[in-house]
Amino acid sequence: MFTVYHFVWLAICLLLIAAAAVYLHRQRPELRKVLGFACAVSVLSELTKTFSVIQLVPSAGGDMYPYMELQHLPLHLCSIQILFIFYTRFAKDSPAREALLAFMYPSCLVGAACALAMPTIFSTSIEPEEAFTHPLAYQFFLYHTMLVILGLYIPMSGQTEMRRKHYFSTLGILALLAFASLYLNSMFASPVYENDELISVEYTTNFFFTYGTPVGIELTELWHWYLYLGVLAALAAIVVALLYLPCLRRRETAGRARRTRRSGGGESAAG
Repeated sequence: MFTVYHFVWLAICLLLIAAAAVYLHRQRPELRKVLGFACAVSVLSELTKTFSVIQLVPSAGGDMYPYMELQHLPLHLCSIQILFIFYTRFAKDSPAREALLAFMYPSCLVGAACALAMPTIFSTSIEPEEAFTHPLAYQFFLYHTMLVILGLYIPMSGQTEMRRKHYFSTLGILALLAFASLYLNSMFASPVYENDELISVEYTTNFFFTYGTPVGIELTELWHWYLYLGVLAALAAIVVALLYLPCLRRRETAGRARRTRRSGGGESAAG
């Protein structure tokens, strides 16, 4: 993290995002076509990740088994987007699809941008020197770049209306996923007991970063963790609101313009 290799990858990702944004703004393809492209990238990304991190590990009995470490399971927010991408691509238009697209707008855009800014793969999976030689680095940066582009295009396409209710549904979905991550992180932990008393945890996942900070700040008291969750919740509410405001204002402005045209047309017809 924050090495020369990281900054080179960031520059590449920014160029790809800028080029894609210009192309999409000019061409304005149907959102389902963009989602179809995202489906293909997601499948290729997951296959690349799986086969680049799986390893053959011996068991206690001496047999060898393929194994993938728990942090690579597709249970982070950005990985879960794969399910949402496929659903919104193939599902019929409905309030549920619209709400999910409204959720994907901020979660893809901000979530993937944060992942690019703080690539945890350099501290958990590969060395910084492998940034251009290990397939996982290409998978990580290019997949999250795609998510940023998708998050940008959902409101840009004009094919999904952002409503006030979607602000609350987005926060609700985030809260449900974050709460579920508490169960997942505990399920995958390796507790150590002594005389039937829990004394430590040797390993735990950190899906949704609900168990620990992404920047390595230690939480040594339970109230530290509660405070951290409160900060996360407040940040989510503020960031989502800031992203929704321009969309809501644009929608309200367009609505006023339509009402003005209708009232103007009615007066002209009456005259």
